[in-house]
Amino acid sequence: MSDNIINYKGINVKKELYPIIKHIEDVDKYKDELGRLSSSWDMLALLGQLGDINIDIGKTKENFLNLTSTLLNHLSEQQIKKVTQEMKFKAQVAIDVLIRNLFERTADIGFLATDDDIRIFIKNYVSKYNEDSLILRQNLQKRFKEYVSKYSVYFDIVLLDTHGKVLVRLNDDIKVEKVDSSFVQKILNSNEDYVETYKFHDFVPQYKKSLVYSYKVNKTNDSSSESLGVLALCFRFTDEMNGIFNNLVDTNNKECLTILDEDGYVIASSDKEHIGLGAKLPIILNENYKIISYAGRDYIAKTCETNGYQGFYGLKWYGHIMIPLEYAFLSDELNSINVDNKIINAMMENEQHFSKELKEVFNKSKTIQDNLIRVIWNGNIAQSKLNSVNREFSKSLLNEIGITGNKANSSLENLNQTIISSILKDSEFLSSLTIDIMDRNLYERANDCRWWALNSYFREALDDNFSLNNKKNEITSILKYINDLYTVYTNLIIFDKDGKIIAVSNEKEDHLVGKILTQDWVEKTLMLKDTSKYTVSKFEKTNLYNNESTYIYSSAIRSLKDEKVITGGIAVVFDSTPQFYAMLEETLPKNTDGEKLPGIFTLFTDKNKQIIASTNDKFEVDSYLNIDDSFFNLKNSQNVSKIIEFEGSYYAVGVKCSNGYREYKSRVDDYKNDVLSFVFICIGSINCYTFLENTKSKFLTSSKTKFTSSSVELATFYLGKKLLAVDAKNVIESIGIEELQESIDMDKKNHFKGMVLHKDKLISVLDIRDFVNEEITNEKLTNIILVEYDKDNIQHCVGIMVSSLETVSVVEEKSIQHIQNHFLGTGTLIESLVEIKDLEESKIAMLLDIKKLDNNLTKRI
Repeated sequence: MSDNIINYKGINVKKELYPIIKHIEDVDKYKDELGRLSSSWDMLALLGQLGDINIDIGKTKENFLNLTSTLLNHLSEQQIKKVTQEMKFKAQVAIDVLIRNLFERTADIGFLATDDDIRIFIKNYVSKYNEDSLILRQNLQKRFKEYVSKYSVYFDIVLLDTHGKVLVRLNDDIKVEKVDSSFVQKILNSNEDYVETYKFHDFVPQYKKSLVYSYKVNKTNDSSSESLGVLALCFRFTDEMNGIFNNLVDTNNKECLTILDEDGYVIASSDKEHIGLGAKLPIILNENYKIISYAGRDYIAKTCETNGYQGFYGLKWYGHIMIPLEYAFLSDELNSINVDNKIINAMMENEQHFSKELKEVFNKSKTIQDNLIRVIWNGNIAQSKLNSVNREFSKSLLNEIGITGNKANSSLENLNQTIISSILKDSEFLSSLTIDIMDRNLYERANDCRWWALNSYFREALDDNFSLNNKKNEITSILKYINDLYTVYTNLIIFDKDGKIIAVSNEKEDHLVGKILTQDWVEKTLMLKDTSKYTVSKFEKTNLYNNESTYIYSSAIRSLKDEKVITGGIAVVFDSTPQFYAMLEETLPKNTDGEKLPGIFTLFTDKNKQIIASTNDKFEVDSYLNIDDSFFNLKNSQNVSKIIEFEGSYYAVGVKCSNGYREYKSRVDDYKNDVLSFVFICIGSINCYTFLENTKSKFLTSSKTKFTSSSVELATFYLGKKLLAVDAKNVIESIGIEELQESIDMDKKNHFKGMVLHKDKLISVLDIRDFVNEEITNEKLTNIILVEYDKDNIQHCVGIMVSSLETVSVVEEKSIQHIQNHFLGTGTLIESLVEIKDLEESKIAMLLDIKKLDNNLTKRI
C-alpha cells in the first residue's frame, strides 16, 4: 500500500482525508451501504455454487469494492471542497457587507460635521447654566433626533468642544461631561476625512468597546479653517452584525460567523454562547481551510479579509467562520428531491457540478452494471435451456444478484439527487443575500434625501424667492460637497415649489438649471406630510440619468419659518447601472482562485417582469424576463427555488421578494416597491448525452409466472423505445458492442455492421432499427444478441444490435397473438405481439421471427 494511502474501515483513503473522512455523513452512509453489499456478494457467491449459475461473483464484488474506494475518496474531496468554498463565501460576504455599510458612515460623519446648525451652536453656546444656551441645546438635540430617525444605524450623537467637554448629545441619560483629551487631539490633528475607532470610549461607558465615527467641526468647509469642536457618531455595531449574521448563518451545522480584529480577537459573533466576544482565534488567510481546536472541540475554520468598497477598507478586520468538525459535513439527504433523469444527465455533463473524476466513477459503475446485466441475462438464457432441479432456485438467485447490483447503482444515483438539491439550496441562499444587499443600499438613499432636505441653508434660501438666485452658487457648492462624499449619485438637484430646478451638483448637468420638472414624483414630493416622508420615482428612463432607467429619491424642503409650508424639494439621482450591477456581481460565487464560476447569473426585476439589473449581457435593463408567472407572485420576504428549462438548458432558479431593511419599505413606511432577486445556476444543456436510464426492471426474472408444459420463455430487449422479444431457446448469449469489428468501406446505410468472433466462429452483426421503425443514434446501441436458427437443416447464427437487455420472461403460448402480413418497412420481421407481465408495469412486446432474417436482411448484405 502506498505511503499516501490509509485503510479506513476496509476502504483505502488518501492520507490527507483521514482526519476528516469520518465526519462526512454521506461518505459514511455510502461506505456502510456498499459494505453491506460486499457481504451480500459473499453470500451470493456461496449460494451460486449450489445453483450452478456459472457467474464469477467474486470478480463483481472486487469491481464494486474498487469502485467504492474511488467513489468515497472523490466524494470526500468534493464535500470538503463544497463546504470550504461555502465557508469562504460566507466569511467574505460577512466582512464585505459590513465594510459596504461602514463606507456609508464615513460619508455621514463627513457631511454632518459641516452642518451649519452645529457650527452656529458651538459659536453661540455659553454653558448649560445659560438660558439661551439651553434653548440652543434643545434645538440641536431635536436636530440630532431628526438625524437618528433617518439614519437609525446610530444610537447616539455626541458633540465636544476642542478640549473634550461634552456640549450636547442625543442621549442625555449618560452623565459624562468630559472625555479623554487624547481622543479629541487625535481627531483634531487628523488630516483624514473621518476617524474610525473601535475601542472603549469614555463617553459611551455602557459598552466595553464601541464603533464610533468622528470628525472635527471646522469654521468653514475648508479643512484648514479653525477647528470649533469634535462630532462623534456612535454606530449600532452589534445590531448591524446580528442582521448580517442572520442572513448568512445556517444553524443546522452549528456554524459560527465572527468578525475578528487585526490581532484575531472576536469583536462580533453570530452565537456568543458558542464563541464569545474577546476570544482569540487564529487568522487563516493563506489556506483554503484549517482544522483548529477551540474550547476542547475540533473545528474547520476559514478567515477572509475584505475586498473593500470604493477604495474603503475600514479597520483591519476579518470575516471568520468556524464549524464543529462533527457538524461540518452533514448529509443533505432529508432535503433531497426526486429529479428527472434528463436533468441529472444534463448535470453530469457539466464539470462545474460534476467533475471528470466523479464522472469516471459513474462510467466505471455503468460498465460494471452493464456487464452484470449481461451476465444475469445470459445466465437466465442458459437456465431456460436446462431441465435441472435447481432451475427455479438458480433463476431466483440470479434475480437476487441483479437486485444487489441495482442497490449498488442506486447508492450512486442518490448522490446525484443530493447534488441537485444542493444547487437549488445555493440559488435560494444567493437570491436572499442579494436582495438584502439591495434593500440595505436603498435604505441609505431614502435616508439621504430626507436628511439633506433639512439643511438649514437650503430651507432659508427657498424661503426668499427674491434673493434665491444670489444664493445659487452656495447651494451648488453644498450640493457638490455632498455629492463628492456620496458617490453613488450622478446628480443632486434642488427645485422650488413650482418644480423649477434651482441648482445641481453635477456641473455637466448645469443646462438643467431653470428647467421645470414635470414628473409624477415631483408633485408627490411637494405634498409630503412631514419630514419622515420621501418619494421614489418609478424605475424608468429619464433625461436626468442620460435617458436610462433609474430610481430618483426625493424629499420636501420645508420653510424655516413654518415647517408645514413646503418651499421646494431635493432629488437625488441614483447611479443605478453600476451600483446595482456591483450588488449582483459581488454575490456571485467564486472558485478557490477568486474567479467567478461560469453558468451563474443574477437579476433584479419588478413584479411585472421588467429587468432592473443583470449580470448577463443577454438580459438588458428594461427588457423582460419571460419565465413562469409563479416566480413573480411571491409576497414580501418569500422565496422559492425551482428547476426550469430556459435558453436551451436546465437552470436552478432561486428567487426572493424584497422585504426592506429596518424602517425602509416596512409596515411603517408608505413606500411600496416589490423587487425580486433572481439567481440562475446552469445545471446543464437540455440536449445532452443520455448517461443514466431507468434500469430497475432489468434484473427481474420469471418470478411472477411459473413455467409449465405450455409455457414459452422469451428473451426481451429494447431497440430504442421498442420492446422486442425472441424465443429464448434461439438465443446463444449477449455480448458487448465493443466486440464488434466494423466492416471496412461498408456503406453506412447497409444493415450489415461487421463481424464478431464467438467460440472461434465469425458471426455477422445486423442493424434492424429501420425494420422496426425506430430512429436512434449509434451511441444508444450497447449490446449484441447472438441468435441461431435452422435453415435447410443447417444451423445459422447472426448478431442483432440492441439498446438494452430486459427480462427472460415466461409467457403462455396461447397469449402470443400472431399478426398476419404485418409489414414494417419492406420486411416482415415482426410476426406477433405478446404481453410481458414480469416487468414492474405490464408491457406489450413485438416478437421477432428470426428465421425471416435471411429473407429480409441477410440478402441485402
